[in-house]
This record gives sequence, C-alpha cells and structure tokens, in this order.
Amino acid sequence: MHYRLRQYSVWTVGDRSGSRGWRKLIRLCGVIRPFIEYLIGSGNSFMLWHDSWHEMGPLLTRFPLALLSRVIVEGVWRWPQRRCLKSIQITHSLPLIHGGQDRIICRAKGGTFSTSVAYDMFHPPGPKVGWSSLLLGAFKIPRHRFILWLAILEKLATLDKPWLQNLGSSCVLCSTVDLESHEHLFFSCPFASNCLCEVQRLVRLHWPYRNWVTAVHWVSRRWRGKHVVNASFRTLLASLVYHVWQERNARIFKHTSRTPLDIARVVNEIRDLVISKELPHTVSSRGLYRLWQIPWPVDGDAAV
Repeated sequence: MHYRLRQYSVWTVGDRSGSRGWRKLIRLCGVIRPFIEYLIGSGNSFMLWHDSWHEMGPLLTRFPLALLSRVIVEGVWRWPQRRCLKSIQITHSLPLIHGGQDRIICRAKGGTFSTSVAYDMFHPPGPKVGWSSLLLGAFKIPRHRFILWLAILEKLATLDKPWLQNLGSSCVLCSTVDLESHEHLFFSCPFASNCLCEVQRLVRLHWPYRNWVTAVHWVSRRWRGKHVVNASFRTLLASLVYHVWQERNARIFKHTSRTPLDIARVVNEIRDLVISKELPHTVSSRGLYRLWQIPWPVDGDAAV
C-alpha cells in the first residue's frame, strides 16, 4: 500500500491503475469518508492537501503538497491571508486543534471501531417490527426461532415459489389444495390445524385464528412482555412451526410421516426447558409450573 500511495493519500490517489482489488479498495474510501474523523494534534502526520481532515474534504485545489503543521503556529491556526470565497469558507469551518498526537478515529459512540459499529454504519437499523417480541424471551431454542423468523417473513421454501415448481405444488401434509404456501401450512392445513388442536388440548392455549398473518399480529400483542408464561407460549409457537415444517420436509425428502399427536408432543420439549431453568419462587413462576403440569419444587429442590 505504501508503495502505491507514495506521497499521496488514499483519499486522492485515484483508482485508474493497479489490480481490481486495489481499485475496489480505493473506491470504498469515498464510502467510509463520512465515518472518519481526524483529531488534529501537531499536524505532522496529516497532509494539508491530500488528507480529509477538513469537513470540505481534501484541499486539492487550494494548497500545495505540505504538512498541516505549515498552518499551525504554537498550537493556533495561522492561515495565509486570502481574499477569495473558498478561502473564507475553509477558514470559517476549521476543526479544533486538540494538541498531542494526530489521530484518526471512527465517528461512532466512544470513537472505537468494531465490526458491529461498521455494520450499523452501512446498514442503519430499520423500523422495529411488531412481531419482534416473538423471537425474544427466556426460553430459547435457536433453530426453532430461526424457522419461525423465516415463516413470519414468508421466506421458507414453500412449493408456491416459482423455482420449486418442479417438485409439485400440492401440500404433502393434507393433499387438499393445489398450492402449498405459508398461509396454508400455518395453520390452515387440516394436518397442521390438527397439530395445533392437540397442543391446545395438552396445554391451556387460546388460539382463535387460522389465518397466519392475522395470527402473528394477534400473538405478538397477546404474548408480549417478559412474563415467563408468555415467554413459554412464544417458545411453544416457534417449536410447533418448526416441527410442522420438519414434518413437511420429511414427507418430501425422506418419505416418513408422523401423526398430529406425535408433533403435538413438542410440549414435552418446552416442559423440559422450563425444568432446566432456575426460576425465582414467585407467583409467575408458580403459574408457569402449573400451566406445564410441573410439580413445584419443595424446599428449593429441583422440579422433577
């Protein structure tokens, strides 16, 4: 890099020569420039002409190749007297001289660069979605939450996708519709609906909707917050969606099948997860144990 830059800066060297990787790297400089801040100390490390220390960018057209120390005398700016509009603009928006060593920092909280900071810079967070609470909570099974996330976004590889038409289009769980879709699988499909009914029979679960989009909005409001019972219901929903999707894949690719009752027994996964957590002895915890039919521990003993 030093060989290619010679006496120039990455901000002004240009991208017309060198390898393809080098040209792409130089083009990125224009992208990251708004996120870089020069903290001026002595000025001996920054080029007056080429470095982007000024908010107007490199002063290529105003000053010859020189160090910034040429216009700093005893810690104070000493610019040549120029009677032109550009010079006035430059001198009226000069950055502070901090003293000490010259530094280049990232314009982020704390001034410290990290991968997460860079990601947030180039991908600003969008508006918060109403269903984000469904992916949070104390009881987490990551692979289940991932499939639930894809299902909410309708990004699972259902047979209504154009590139999967060669696999057919009818639902392998019930064979009653011409087109498999997220709306059908969760939980308009008779098979998936039976799975949900079995879960409702095993756990006191209220689920008034079969329309997937409407149901997601409803449970996002109904099961929100940090209450442990709501957190367990969110985990149950993720597990049920995951196992319905797994059953669909097993029938297509492995030619195996299970009954709705078999799938509904995912309740046991949630029960085991609740038992594994060390919950405080509160009214909420007692309600959670009662819901999942777990004996309340006596004298601090673990639930069995």
